Amino acid sequence: MTPRSSVWPWVAGVLGLLTLDQVSKVLVRRALPLYESVPLIGDEFLKLTHVQNPGVIFGLRVLGPTLLAILGCLVAPLLAVYLYRLIRRRDPLRWPMALFLVGALGNTIDRVLFRTVTDFVDVDFPDLIMERWAVFNVADSCITIGITLLLIQILFLHHPDRSARKAETHDRLTASHTLPPDDGSRPTSAAD
Repeated sequence: MTPRSSVWPWVAGVLGLLTLDQVSKVLVRRALPLYESVPLIGDEFLKLTHVQNPGVIFGLRVLGPTLLAILGCLVAPLLAVYLYRLIRRRDPLRWPMALFLVGALGNTIDRVLFRTVTDFVDVDFPDLIMERWAVFNVADSCITIGITLLLIQILFLHHPDRSARKAETHDRLTASHTLPPDDGSRPTSAAD
């Protein structure tokens, strides 16, 4: 039996990132007028731009703000319970799941309080996919990094549980399709 992992460092990490997300949004809302920009690196590469996003990623308005807030309130506790189980099992999926939880909580808090999400990181990746990247926040970054980690884990990392299940399935399948070992004897009939 493997020792169970402590949950408290994960709680501290999630709360730390959530605090960073919320404090940065409060500072932007207080110090930077809506749609104003402040260059940080170069004139165009990295700016702080205050935007209120009523939709989801890239400003898409798939569901109304109330429905998005309700959905976030339902999903966040489920993610928290799932994260707790992953932490206790020391499952590698705990890393992306913790980041998903931060993202869900951070943006849901905004939707519940303001009906929009405060975005402010404005980066220009020259001629990459679109003319200018969508403005985002710390919670969005957590979700993006979580997706990246999840893809890396799925595509490139060895999963002991998955390997054990695959071996178990293989053993079951081969056991059901093999003949009994030949010990040299053969069935005898009454005529022999």
